[in-house]
Amino acid sequence: MNAKILLLACVVTMPLARAGQTYEAPPRISPAIETSRSDWEFSFALYAPLMGLDGDIAVAGLAPTNVDLDFGDIWDTLDGGLSGAFEARWNRWSINADAIWLKVSDAGLPSGTSYLRFSEEEIMASLSIGFALYETQSTTLDFLAGAAVTSLDVDLDLMTVPTAITSGSGSQEWIDPYIGLRLRQNLGDRWTLFPTGLYGGFEVSSDEYWQVIAGIGYRITECTTIALAYRIISVDYHQGGFVYDVDSSGPNLGLVFHF
Repeated sequence: MNAKILLLACVVTMPLARAGQTYEAPPRISPAIETSRSDWEFSFALYAPLMGLDGDIAVAGLAPTNVDLDFGDIWDTLDGGLSGAFEARWNRWSINADAIWLKVSDAGLPSGTSYLRFSEEEIMASLSIGFALYETQSTTLDFLAGAAVTSLDVDLDLMTVPTAITSGSGSQEWIDPYIGLRLRQNLGDRWTLFPTGLYGGFEVSSDEYWQVIAGIGYRITECTTIALAYRIISVDYHQGGFVYDVDSSGPNLGLVFHF
């Protein structure tokens, strides 16, 4: 099945649901918060990551090239995409996983004398452990600590007047540790706010890695929530001649299941 059709089907049938990760699913709207929970609670989210790219990329020793793909043009540049998140929660502890696969390509005129072709396949996945610093019936504040894995395969072709053609390609994989906070705030019986902020990199692999998510969920059944969020993932990675200093941002739309 064509990847664009598959992603469109996700959007239509799941009017949402964290690299690095980590797009955490909102909880049930009115849970009974107990002093000590003995049962595991699980959430699984499928969502459409309509995310654009903005930043500098360099491969094979080429000079950094600016890439600007707006998420509003995603249907023209997206060759494939799939993403999901999972959370397992027990008492105050949680295990959180998130994965995004994107394949995009574009071509344009960065200047009056040059023509650029660009393609990128990216996998961003993360795993974290969370602990509730504060928890009431309507509010949960989690501290998160984990790591985000990024895998990139990039191809660049730069053609300049009159006939010069410069091509480069490169692949890199790396891991960025991070810490962060996640808030879940119930608003009445059906609505939930779920902002999340993560910061990491710490020059272990990337010079800097951070992610911000702000979203709202609406419970349509006891076990199902529709959610809409805006997400930014920023990575500043340099290794030899490979440069990836890029912000990925855009809305995430999908469906969350609780069990």
